[in-house]
Amino acid sequence: MPIRFITFALLFLLQLFVPPRAAAATDPYQVGFRTLGQWSADANLRLDVNIWYPSIRPPRELNYAPWTITAARNGKAVEGRFPLLLLSHASPGTRFSYHDIAARLAAYGFVVAAPTHIQDCMNDMSLLFTWKQLESRTRELSGVIDLLLNEAELAASIDANRIGLLGFGAGGAAALLLGGALPDCASWPDYCARAGQQDIYCNRWARDRVNGICRSLPLTKSLADPRIKAIAAVAPGFGMLFSHASFRYFHPPLLLVAAGRDALNRTGLHAGAIARLMNGKARYVSLPGADTGALMSPCPETLAAELPELCRSVSPKERNAIHERMDDALSDFFLHFLGGSNNLPVIPPPPNLTPPTRPQSAPAAPAPKARQRRAR
Repeated sequence: MPIRFITFALLFLLQLFVPPRAAAATDPYQVGFRTLGQWSADANLRLDVNIWYPSIRPPRELNYAPWTITAARNGKAVEGRFPLLLLSHASPGTRFSYHDIAARLAAYGFVVAAPTHIQDCMNDMSLLFTWKQLESRTRELSGVIDLLLNEAELAASIDANRIGLLGFGAGGAAALLLGGALPDCASWPDYCARAGQQDIYCNRWARDRVNGICRSLPLTKSLADPRIKAIAAVAPGFGMLFSHASFRYFHPPLLLVAAGRDALNRTGLHAGAIARLMNGKARYVSLPGADTGALMSPCPETLAAELPELCRSVSPKERNAIHERMDDALSDFFLHFLGGSNNLPVIPPPPNLTPPTRPQSAPAAPAPKARQRRAR
């Protein structure tokens, strides 16, 4: 079945050693953790969100089977307002899949909110390679901002002027849309000729779905959320949807992180291609030994036994080295742009993409009636 093929391909990951780097500076904050959920019937939007934040309480081991994380459950927050980072997982992930990265960023002084993307996660990939996959992610991520800013206790810890977005895989593509990128499918017609038929996007089932995306374009309304001031896209997918013109209304500073061993979103066709389209305007960091699984937190043993291709694609030593480099790049980028007001970018409102209406032509004047000649 097609979904089995896609799931297998998503778990087909490669291995390569990455030399370790120097450890990051000592973490200044302890990390609190809580969960939040919401269902809005009016918006047809369900949100299940994990939240990490700076806390004054010491961490302890928390069990969210099958995951075990280290944080202070509902720990009292450090006083003050901190930048908010949204974290959008890759399709084989969930809101727990990057918990160590989230905790590290919270320790640096960020509130980190990670939703599980419904129908685009480890347990349900039914939206894979569809326009709804990307559109739903953008709605959910913007919805998380609304949810947190309307929750009194959390809102008290968030600086609403300093919001960033960290996306992995499809989350990276959604992040580009939220930053104002306009997909146009310019590179899709010859993508599979360049990528080869073994590429994940190029089997018949996936190709038909991407064709459906292209039939949905051009957009008549931008998906940009101007509240988002900085974006990091790690091993982003859907590179074939974009062209130079796609980024004419893209305003946030962008960090692109390439996973050199990613068999799903290959660097030259996705992260590297997007960097070229940005004409050097994006920061670019390469992780030569990383693949989809290596970017995630270590799997629980029960999950590793079920998904060894995803969970054991690299050794613990290799994973640590990859995460040190990635954590350094992410923390440097977000602290630079969101850590204070000095480098905070100003994001203009989204452009009006409404197609112009054609002026209606005036109705033709009625033909004059023939004059009746009076009889004599």
